[in-house]
Amino acid sequence: MKEKRILVAEDDGVLGFYLKQQLSELGYQVVLAKDGKSALASYLEKPFPVVITDYEMPGLNGDELISSLKIGDVEPVIMMITGNSDPKLIVKVMKMGAFDYIIKPIQNFEIALKVKRAFEFYEMKRIETISRKEHQLRLEGQLEWIQWKEKMNSIGKLKRQNQNLFESLKHSFCQGAGFGALVSILKMVNDTSEFDGKYYKIESELMELIQTNADMAEKSLNAFAEIDSLITTQPSFEKLTMFELYLEMKGWIDEMSHILEIQKHKIVISDIHNHHSTQNLLINKSCFKKSFTEIITNACKFSFPDTTITIIIKMENEWFKCAIYNEPTANFDGSVGIPIQFENLIFEPFYRLSKSVFESYGTLDFGLGLSYVDTCIKKHNGKISIFNVKDHFDWNGAPKTKVAFQISLPIQNETK
Repeated sequence: MKEKRILVAEDDGVLGFYLKQQLSELGYQVVLAKDGKSALASYLEKPFPVVITDYEMPGLNGDELISSLKIGDVEPVIMMITGNSDPKLIVKVMKMGAFDYIIKPIQNFEIALKVKRAFEFYEMKRIETISRKEHQLRLEGQLEWIQWKEKMNSIGKLKRQNQNLFESLKHSFCQGAGFGALVSILKMVNDTSEFDGKYYKIESELMELIQTNADMAEKSLNAFAEIDSLITTQPSFEKLTMFELYLEMKGWIDEMSHILEIQKHKIVISDIHNHHSTQNLLINKSCFKKSFTEIITNACKFSFPDTTITIIIKMENEWFKCAIYNEPTANFDGSVGIPIQFENLIFEPFYRLSKSVFESYGTLDFGLGLSYVDTCIKKHNGKISIFNVKDHFDWNGAPKTKVAFQISLPIQNETK
């Protein structure tokens, strides 16, 4: 559970203060709203996992608040406070979607137990929602591939007078360049080429497509070979201190100046605490360098121009941690950052959150880069994750959503 935040909607000032105090002592972050309207406004600004609301409130009562909170992918777990023990009212509230209810006067042990259960239920619902969305996205990806193949098979003879169709195909091939595109292009060559005694005449634009996709296929084969080599063999490791790895990373950043220059990005890297600088790590420098530069390149591709990419390095609980933060541009649907249902998918081969092609960066844009990173970090017995964070350090007071790539590697104690 990342955040133990609770929204309490209670118009009774004394009871509201009591609830906030009791829940805060239990370790929860509590926001108190004096009525239903202000509670809804607080929730819409930043959703809460758990909401505790009084039933009778001015302006927007408890059941109206419950109806208004039934939005979003993961609904909050709602608990109702009421002084009315009428079973009909309790049944009505539960049918509306309340998880539990509390009858006044409130008992300390009761609120502690029920809130604990509410957070457990929320986490279960959150994981279920993520799994369902991942499954849906996988099915949609398979359907897109089937539809694309059917479209290619239905083209038949390429009619040169339909230039728009050809340009559309050309654009599709560039985005999905490689083996599948080559198969479809060769079918088109077979349909449109002319045999001239000894040679076949192929249109120049088709030949350009063949060359482009052959190059991409070769690059993807090389990427596959690198991933396969990591999976099937045990790479060699050398012992580096955190400070030595830190110096290597700074050198790799210097080598990436041409990548940073494309959209005028800057990199700021934190210092290492003196007490941690001599801690040892086992590193395959070639593999780790490729992974580190891949993450930085991804951060550059999906960040606003002229922004700063921040790298924080620290030691925590016997783990070396390197977190790379960037300020992402908006997704195609207007959202910002990495939706929770994509946090695991983006490390899978061929999965791309964006369908854009970044020609200036010279990358494959196949969805293989992060698969390599994931494999490399696992070979180091490490962990990698991607998630959104809120940056509240902007001077204008408006928090920004940033994306964090975090690599964790185990510290090698001398006894190991």
